[in-house]
Formats: sequence, structure tokens, C-alpha cells
Amino acid sequence: MPTRIILIRHGDTAASQAGRFTGAMDLPLSKDGRVHASELATRLGGYNLQAVYASSMQRAMDTAKFIAQVHALEVIPLDALREIQHGHWDGLTHDDIQKLYPDELAQYDRDPFTFAPEGGESGQQLADRAIPAILEIVRAHPEQVVAVIAHQATNRTLIAYFLGLDLRTGRDKIGQRPACVNVLDFNSETDVATQLLNDISHYGSSTPPETQFVL
Repeated sequence: MPTRIILIRHGDTAASQAGRFTGAMDLPLSKDGRVHASELATRLGGYNLQAVYASSMQRAMDTAKFIAQVHALEVIPLDALREIQHGHWDGLTHDDIQKLYPDELAQYDRDPFTFAPEGGESGQQLADRAIPAILEIVRAHPEQVVAVIAHQATNRTLIAYFLGLDLRTGRDKIGQRPACVNVLDFNSETDVATQLLNDISHYGSSTPPETQFVL
């Protein structure tokens, strides 16, 4: 039996709804974010989760608490799962960055994996902290089911890595909606099967789902 990691993106925030870079900004969930986190907790209520881990950022912890409460578990915070830091881009939209830092944006577009805005992190730095964190969780929970709540760039990097995609391009090919579900089955640390990707079928009347799958 594999170790199953249910990898989740946190619920929506007001800043993400506005299309702002929010990497290091510690933000609460929006109203929609709380609704979707509650719907997700109900969806996962029938699954025998042995642990709930989350990025230590507020939006991830708040999402995780909805899930953990259903299973009478405590959320285990991990700094290594935090979102990528965008430095002085944080709080800005893409259009803002194009106007204020066009040279940096051009460098990012050429190589988003090794480039970092001033005061921020590169994709390589994100991978270097997030991938070992997931592998530690897998080692700690053999043949168990574990929920992990993180962020858009963090999840994209992890999924791309375990799918064997080029991390320079893989992140841009993987969608991650707020409060989405991804399922990764670890037969070993190097043998990983993706069973579900970017699933939001738990969304209720607040936002009609774009796709329908069943976990």
C-alpha cells in the first residue's frame, strides 16, 4: 500500500482574487476561501487521515484547520512549505511589475526557475526546501493517508518534480485553483503516481466547478 499525500492549495484570499503576488504576505482567507475550505473538509471527512500538515502561513493554516477539525487532529505547521517569496513584487499585480520592474520581469520570463526578484526567492530555492519536506512526511507515514496544505507555486513545484517534469517549465503547465485537491501515491520516494490533479469538485453553489472528478 502506498503512502497517499493529499496535496491541497489553500483557499482563496482577497489579494489572490485581485491577481496580486502574495508570496510572503501572511493573509487570511477570503469569504469564498472559507466556504471552499469548509466544503473541502466535508469532502475529506470520510477519509481516514492520519495527519494534517500545512505551510505555517495563515491562509494555509486556516484551510488546514477546517480539515483537521473533522478528523480530531492537530495541524502540524512546516515553514518549508511556505509560498515562494516575491520580494518587492509582493502585493503587486503583473501590470504593476511590468511598469515598475520591466527588466526583472523580462529576466523572470526567460528563466523563472533561477531568477529571483530583489528580496525574493528563486524556484530553485523553493524546490530545495519543499521537496525534502514532503519526503520527510512520506517517511514518517508509511502506508498512511496524509493531508498537506500549501500554496500555488509550492504545489506546482512539488507536482512537477514528482511527475519528472522540467522544473523550469513544469510549474506553468500545472493548474492550481484555490482549495484544489491533488493526490500523489508514493510507492517509494522515487516511484510516485499522480491520481488526481487540481480537482475542485467540492466547490458548491459559491463557485460552479469547471471540472468534475471524484476522489
